[in-house]
Parts: sequence; structure tokens; C-alpha cells
Amino acid sequence: MNFFTPVEIEKSSFSIDYTSKLVFIGSCFAENISKYFENAKFQSLVNPSGILYNPLSISMMIENVLSARRYSDKDFFFDGTLYNSYDFHGRFSDSDLQKAVIKANDSMEKAYVFFKTADVVFITLGTAFVYFLQENGLPVANCHKQLSEKFSRRLISVSEVENALKNIVENLQNINKSIQIVFTISPLRHFRDGAHNNNLSKSTLHLGTNFVIKNYEFVHYFPSYEIVMDELRDYRFYEQDMIHLSETAEEYIWQKIKQTYFSDKVSLQVERVEKFMKSVNHRIENPFSLASKAFFEKNIFAAKRLEAEIQGLNLEKEKEYFCGFLK
Repeated sequence: MNFFTPVEIEKSSFSIDYTSKLVFIGSCFAENISKYFENAKFQSLVNPSGILYNPLSISMMIENVLSARRYSDKDFFFDGTLYNSYDFHGRFSDSDLQKAVIKANDSMEKAYVFFKTADVVFITLGTAFVYFLQENGLPVANCHKQLSEKFSRRLISVSEVENALKNIVENLQNINKSIQIVFTISPLRHFRDGAHNNNLSKSTLHLGTNFVIKNYEFVHYFPSYEIVMDELRDYRFYEQDMIHLSETAEEYIWQKIKQTYFSDKVSLQVERVEKFMKSVNHRIENPFSLASKAFFEKNIFAAKRLEAEIQGLNLEKEKEYFCGFLK
């Protein structure tokens, strides 16, 4: 007897291994899932302009990266404390204008180089509600808590979603012919607009996404939204706010991703690396004891062995971390 409706996911037509370069773009769900890849030490780039929720802002960010746009002082505004840009998340803001500009440009340059050789880009769409700046009509990535009078906000149409995603796909494919793109809809509900508007927003994203999946062979869909709605519909899989997913739910989705994109060989490699990373994160009570010294040496040896046996794996930071205790 089944106590839930399982979401059937076909094995991907392409596979991911430790030689793969991965990009994660989109909502906070994208950042949460990317952490599992990062902890397993995959080569990855995450949200070069910070968290993005809607298709228009994601499309604009990718255009800015691929056109090698350079940001300047005029692209930032001062809110009395920090210099901010409507194209960037608050983590790029700074009390020093030049530092803010440098952080933005450095991230864009790094993203440009990474996009050119990336193997897979995962894009998570969160909402079809978009804020537009009144003064120029452009979508904003972040409002930075500015007065609501500075913006207009509306639910964009299915065709606007389609066009934004088409631009994303074609721009990425133009710079990187071998790229694979995976779209997913964030299962996190935007209940500030109410249940009905949340459903309208998610439905708009689903319809728009379906267009590109059907028209490009290198574009795919991963059913994060469906997994949560059908397999994890119980509130025990949510945080206390009943909106964000629990760690258990995220771990469940991670297992589904592994089954979809990893071969059996790579899955075993990931398990070995994850086990090693637990040692890296192990709390050291007395780093100067003989037992700790033996622990550090053991992990340096383990890191070197993993690198030798897993093509593409890089554990230089971890080796440096343990070596630092032995100096």
C-alpha cells in the first residue's frame, strides 16, 4: 500500500560528475540545494548577483554577465547607510561606494569566465510577480527596502515568462554550445500575496517553463515543486513558518537529484566525499594534542587519496586547513 503519490523522474540524458562545472541561479531554494553540491566539493558558481526570484531579473542578470557589462558609481544609490544596486542582492552593498562597485564587477567577471565553460546551469524560478522601477520601467532584483512609491508590481504574463526564459536559453547557448540547462520551480510558497495569487504565480511559471522545455533539446525540467507538493505534502517537512522546507525535505530532494543526474559510480564517490567533509567540519577540542595531530595527518592522507581516485575532485582548501594545525 502506498501512502503518498510518488513523482516518477526519468534518468537524465546527461550525467554530472566531478569534472562537471555547475551554475545555480535563482531563489533561496536554489542556494539551499547548491549547498549540497558545494559540500560534496563539486565545482560550482552560485547566484553571481545574489538571490533572484523572477524570470525577468534572471534574464537581465545573464545578459549583463554575457555582455561583460561594467558597473560604475551611477549604478548605485545611497540609502543613508549603504550603497546599493537594484541589480544586486544586499550582500553586494557596502558603506564604501568603490568597494560596492568592485564587488559587483568582480562577481560579474568571474561569472562570465565560468559560464563559458559551464556544463550545467540549474535555474530555479520563485515567482512571476515582478517589481519594476518607476523611473525607468526596468525589473529590479532587489528593492533594498526602499519606499513602495518607487516601484510598480504586477504578475507578468505567461508570454513574458516564455520570452525571458527563451532569452536565457539562447544567450547561454550562444556563448557555450555544449551547455545543459535545467529549470525547476521553487516549492516555497509566496503566501504574502495569498494562496490564490501564489497558485497563479506558480502556474504562470509552469506554463512559461513548459515552452522552452518542449522547444530545446538541451533544456530540461526537474520536478522540485512536484516532489514537495505530492511526496512531502505533510507539514512535518516544513520549518516553523510552514513556508520554508526543513533540512529533511531538502535532503530528500538532494537524494532525488543524485538519482537523476549521477551514475552509480559518482553516487558512491559523493558518499565518500561527504563522509570526508564530516571530518573537516568536526569540532576540534584541543588542536595541539597528539590525538588531534594524528587526526589531521589521517585526513590529509584521506584527501590526497580521494583526489587521486576521483578525477576532477579538488580538496586543496581542506588539505591546507589540516596542514595549518601541523605548522
